[in-house]
Amino acid sequence: MIPKRFLTGAFALLASLSLAACSTAATSSTGEPELKTSAEAVTVGLTYIPNVQFSPVYLAEDAGLYKEAGLDATVRHHGSDEGLFTALLSGEENFVIASGDEALVAASQGMDLVSVGAFYSHHPGVVIVPASSPIHSLADLKGRSLGIPGEYGSSYFAALAAIQEAGLTTEDVVLTSIGYTQRAAIAQGSVDAVLGFSNNDLVQMQVAGLDVRAIPLKEDTPLVAAAMITTREWAQAHPEATRALVQATSAGAALAVSDPEKALDSTATRDESLSDTNTRATAKAVLEATIPLLKNSSDQVSPVQDADTWARMGDFLAKVPGLLQGPVDASKVMTNEYANN
Repeated sequence: MIPKRFLTGAFALLASLSLAACSTAATSSTGEPELKTSAEAVTVGLTYIPNVQFSPVYLAEDAGLYKEAGLDATVRHHGSDEGLFTALLSGEENFVIASGDEALVAASQGMDLVSVGAFYSHHPGVVIVPASSPIHSLADLKGRSLGIPGEYGSSYFAALAAIQEAGLTTEDVVLTSIGYTQRAAIAQGSVDAVLGFSNNDLVQMQVAGLDVRAIPLKEDTPLVAAAMITTREWAQAHPEATRALVQATSAGAALAVSDPEKALDSTATRDESLSDTNTRATAKAVLEATIPLLKNSSDQVSPVQDADTWARMGDFLAKVPGLLQGPVDASKVMTNEYANN
């Protein structure tokens, strides 16, 4: 649970942001000052179809947190074939929830991206194996097959991190591209293990009745998971709106932690499948697995990012042959300027 003092502080901050970001003084016919407000229109991008993992954003919209912060927010889900940052860079979106590792890789391609706040404070990457598997540690992956969607994206980076943490190399593990069929691959035994996420693949397998175990990545893994991404150009041109977006989204995450049922209800207005009892139960399990990711080591929700993790991620990804298309300074792809209270 989020301490009451945190929630109180979050709402107080949002109220002050609202006044600072979008209020202007005017004078009435009687000479008395009057307050006029105008909300700044922003579009928040979510990288796939409605899902309870995005409930912090849904709550920020439904509970009026964006509005209180002086924002007229529109939440937009990406199309299935849409690039992570396409709409952001074209100006169709102003803000997107996407993984920090993919933002850093995109920045090496010359994309003007900057992470302005943490969405997840922990990485959800896990190696999933059947309960009867002889694999009990990451080191046990030596000589065995590890299924990944493909040699791209967050799952691939997490697989590489797992291999490094095990003291192995990619020559020691058979990386096998299986698409997004982790559950079937484990059920059919087509690979020895799969790389998945603790609040998605693992939950789906458990709900389906598969007897599996998860081996997590280390807490200090050199990867940044879901983060609040915008362009540096937009952030610098709209500093108050950027701060308001970060703080309101983080306050939405605090609400999801403190009131999971409200988070489920908010998601259900966007995902009609949650009207089914079984589907809602699965979404609840996903949310329960997501909540620990939203909280930092102090058991609080905070948008403040770990600059050291970003720096280590930059070094780690730079060692992957052919991954980065140019030199990139991780400290230029993240900032806490808008996250610190």
